[in-house]
Amino acid sequence: MLSNVVRFLALIGALVFVHELGHFAWAKAYGIKVLKFSLGFGPRIFGIRYGETDYCIGLVPFGGFVKMLGEDPSDEIPHEDLPRAFHAQPLARRFVVVLAGPLMSLLFPVLLYFVALLGRSDLTAPVIGTVAAGYAAAGVLLPGDRVTAIDGAAVSSFEEVREAIARSPRHALRFDVERGGQPVTVRVTPEAVTTALPFNERVTTGFLGVSPGFPLPVVGVRSPSPADTAGLRTFDTVTMYRGAPVRRWADLEAALTRSHGSTVPLAFLRPRAIEGALGGLVDLEVFDPGLAQIAPEAGTGEMTTRTGIEPSDLYLSDVAADSPEALMGLRRGARVISLDGTVPPSWERFIAALTEGPARLRTLRFAIDRHEAVGGFSLRPVVMTDEFGERSVHLRTGLERWRPIVSDPPIANPAPVRYALSGALSETAEAMRFLSLGIVRMLQGRVPVTSVGGPIAIYDASRSVAVDGVWGYFRLMALISLNLGLLNLLPVPTLDGGHLLFFGMEAVMRRPVPLRVRQVASVLGLLLVVGVMVLAFRNDLERKLGGEVRVGRASPTVQARV
Repeated sequence: MLSNVVRFLALIGALVFVHELGHFAWAKAYGIKVLKFSLGFGPRIFGIRYGETDYCIGLVPFGGFVKMLGEDPSDEIPHEDLPRAFHAQPLARRFVVVLAGPLMSLLFPVLLYFVALLGRSDLTAPVIGTVAAGYAAAGVLLPGDRVTAIDGAAVSSFEEVREAIARSPRHALRFDVERGGQPVTVRVTPEAVTTALPFNERVTTGFLGVSPGFPLPVVGVRSPSPADTAGLRTFDTVTMYRGAPVRRWADLEAALTRSHGSTVPLAFLRPRAIEGALGGLVDLEVFDPGLAQIAPEAGTGEMTTRTGIEPSDLYLSDVAADSPEALMGLRRGARVISLDGTVPPSWERFIAALTEGPARLRTLRFAIDRHEAVGGFSLRPVVMTDEFGERSVHLRTGLERWRPIVSDPPIANPAPVRYALSGALSETAEAMRFLSLGIVRMLQGRVPVTSVGGPIAIYDASRSVAVDGVWGYFRLMALISLNLGLLNLLPVPTLDGGHLLFFGMEAVMRRPVPLRVRQVASVLGLLLVVGVMVLAFRNDLERKLGGEVRVGRASPTVQARV
């Protein structure tokens, strides 16, 4: 509990300090007399006076301020201090001093992201591990290919490969790869994939169907077949082939492809479910070792035809008990054959075809218990409400597969400073774009006011990101800092944006806005800010007390890929 409070206060204090430091630093730079630098509002509970400025901490931590001489029109200013008063400064200087606070809040995330990313010393190797069938990369890029350049630009990590693919939908890319120790050049065109984002935004990115993880040698077993006769079962993980270790599916596939007619000894691990383990706390699986003697059929046919062994890609590892698919008769171990008469080349294509479009009757052909069956079902539409109050309809499937992967060892980051700076700038720009869009949508009335959060929401968020370590904490701090900077730029009197608005009007009219107008506007602005704060507290309390439940998006579990 205490650590959560400290984490929360540190987050708020750091953001307030950075924001007010912008005002303070530029005021000092211009020789403006700063009377007080306060973190927090209300009664002064601690502080020191250094020179002409009182540096203190207020009782209420949700904010802060820099009080400059002459900032308040009612200030009595000694004649000798008049040149150092805020209102006596040229318009350009006043503009810079006020703008510096929000700008510091908008630039601070760059530093946060930079520090967090600078600690990332390891990157994912630029090696193709999995190539999903049915996508553009199938048969062009192969598992084990090490990408050295894309369109002539050198790449040193899979992150760079992913970014190059994502920004090139429908654009042919030239891949330079190392394959079996030899340089190879191939061309492949990513297909365009459109993804729905919050605030009714849609983004189109490139997709090839490749990922860095190598599938483990987990088998699917056709029945009847030599593998079935030998005692192998679907989801067995082969560990040895003729006494040699097997670590990846590609290794097993290559070994079985070379076997024609001779008996092959295999060692495997078989998952066994234990329900209600640890006193009923969890359901888990243990792996029992086993041996099998498989005799592939002679000839030159495909490996699956001669052995009955294939990837576990289209075999169901779990079927939700209350799903339409379960009511149709699907269960663990069933193999998908076709959907609406079309044979899916991969699990990714199967899930995409199953969940796209509106809910409708689907026909699925599948194999189970040594025979084939056909069933009809319709996925249930699920209405989801995200944290921004936006409602959307998704088709939820109760099907899952089990195809675990293993990745190559990470590689050392070849340019950590460049990587951190580039990542910090892109992360900050994307977060700023997203938050700006959210503010616009809220002003348009397209995002409900119930999505506004206050200190309680920030406290809960700071507590929940504790498990994410420094990266999660810095990312939360960066988002709140950007939000603080953007909100302060809104043209609302009492906020920095309101002062900037008055300065803009002064520049146009060539004289200050009348004091009475500024006072009335400031009162109205203050009432608006207080109203928003009350709304935020109310929303926080409703969420804490269960008055409104937000549900995240629902989607089938699929392997991350590009």
